[in-house]
Amino acid sequence: MKVLKKNRFNKFYFEKKVLLCAVLAVFAGGVFYSQNENVNDGVLAESLEKTESSENSEKKSASEDSEKLKKEKAEDSKEKKEESKKSKKAKKTEKTDESDKKQEKNKEITKIDPYLGDVYIPVKKYSLFFENYSIECNSERGTFNFYSAQKNRKKTPVFSNYEDSISSSFFLRIGKTVYCLNKDSAVQKELWKTANGARLVYTINNKARVAIDFSFEPEETVKKIFALEQNDEKIVTEQDGNLLKTEEDEEVSDDVVLPGVIKIRAYVTNLSEKKANFALKSVLDTAVGEGADFHFLTENGLSFNSEHQFENMLKERALCVSDSKTSAEFVFEGKNISSPEVVTIANIAYLNSPRWIMVSESGRSFNSLNAYNNSGISVVWPQKKLQKEETYSIQFFAGISSNGRKCDTLKYVDFVETDSIKKVEKTEPAASFDVQGSKKADVDFIVQNVTEKQLDFEYIQNLINRIDALESTDTDVDRNELRQLNSELDAILAALRKRN
Repeated sequence: MKVLKKNRFNKFYFEKKVLLCAVLAVFAGGVFYSQNENVNDGVLAESLEKTESSENSEKKSASEDSEKLKKEKAEDSKEKKEESKKSKKAKKTEKTDESDKKQEKNKEITKIDPYLGDVYIPVKKYSLFFENYSIECNSERGTFNFYSAQKNRKKTPVFSNYEDSISSSFFLRIGKTVYCLNKDSAVQKELWKTANGARLVYTINNKARVAIDFSFEPEETVKKIFALEQNDEKIVTEQDGNLLKTEEDEEVSDDVVLPGVIKIRAYVTNLSEKKANFALKSVLDTAVGEGADFHFLTENGLSFNSEHQFENMLKERALCVSDSKTSAEFVFEGKNISSPEVVTIANIAYLNSPRWIMVSESGRSFNSLNAYNNSGISVVWPQKKLQKEETYSIQFFAGISSNGRKCDTLKYVDFVETDSIKKVEKTEPAASFDVQGSKKADVDFIVQNVTEKQLDFEYIQNLINRIDALESTDTDVDRNELRQLNSELDAILAALRKRN
């Protein structure tokens, strides 16, 4: 009985112990879970803190990056603006530089003739126009031509236009050597645009320079002369040569085509170190009038259909070529015109031969083996002895008209005071100098006012003696001086007649 009780007690005690262990285990598990949960919460909190910190850091970094980007953009924008300003400034500078270069280029192009003293611009080709007429020059060939154009018609060349009018040319003789200025390879050719027209310049190195000016005479003066002629009124002049116009004079109708008056002036300059004789010749290959009944007409009514040579042009004065549409007139004698030594009309091939003055056969036809009725004009001016860098000039006029109208060139020459005469009014007959010291060419001496000294008997006798001495000289006659002295004598005699 006691043993049983003890076993029961032991069993009860064991069950209680197990139960207690179980309770303890449960309690321990709860405590462990609670601790673990606390640990997990701490880890989670720490993780959240880290996440929040990371997010804040990222936000801060993003904000910083944004600020940085803004700053960079602002800097980029500033740099771009500065670059843009620099670019604009550079472009402006480039434009200014280009403008300066153009101005410098223009300054380089505009030059001053060292011998004649006027301003010019070098060009390759140049054309001058007046009404329906033109003067066209070419620097490469050193050639020139005159043209007339009727309404709605092709322009008509006055000279042959074969190979840029190469058959019309000027020749220079230095001593015994002759140069064809537009064909000779030793001659440098240039074309200049001047204030008055076109200038062909031919240079033979260290020997000579020939400058030939082509210009149309002023429209106002040509119009005035034509208006006076239309009214059948006598053209009168003042003592100084200026045209007078009465109240009855009428203006020229706008539909009237005026003639074109062309002034041709050649300047010859000695470029050598020695004194030498120089002479000029012009050969004009006329194309107008070659199909007409008569190739050439003179002012005094002579007509020529074959070769002829004029020892002077005092009576004939001018040669005219004409067809039904176009007329051209060349005046070789008159006021302010250089009198030629000899003028020849012949076949152009003969005229372009090397001989300075050809031996003419009066009555020989204008035909040759290569051409039929191919005529031209040769004009030879007297030679002139020139010192180093000395210049002399010759001058003549040409006129063009269209629609079958007769040229009025002689009327212009006879009644209009030209620029060169105006220059003489204040100068002596000797060569004049400009302010830069460059020599200018001689011009005819026209006496406008005779002084008391010139009316003195001894002065007049000395003048006559000088004229006789020049006329009796066989060689090296200065014809320009002779003309000047004769002009002065004529003026003195006219003044004496007025006194009496």
